[in-house]
Amino acid sequence: MNKLNVVLLLLSLASGLAVVTVQNQSRQYYIALDKAEKIKISLDQDYARLKLEQARLANHKLIKAAAEAQKLRAPSAENTQIIEVK
Repeated sequence: MNKLNVVLLLLSLASGLAVVTVQNQSRQYYIALDKAEKIKISLDQDYARLKLEQARLANHKLIKAAAEAQKLRAPSAENTQIIEVK
């Protein structure tokens, strides 16, 4: 009976150690997931900010006003050259 008790004791210790190891690994995965979600939120905010800035910069009125301020004009036919690449 003593051998059986020793075997059961060793098995219960191994089982307890396995439970602790799995819980620790699960906790580490949760921490990594939380960190990744925070990074995702930050990247989503940056993306939204950049899309807004892109929309603002693509505003035709803004482009037209900048062109007028710099006295830019469309190229005339004399200033246009056609280049053929063979």
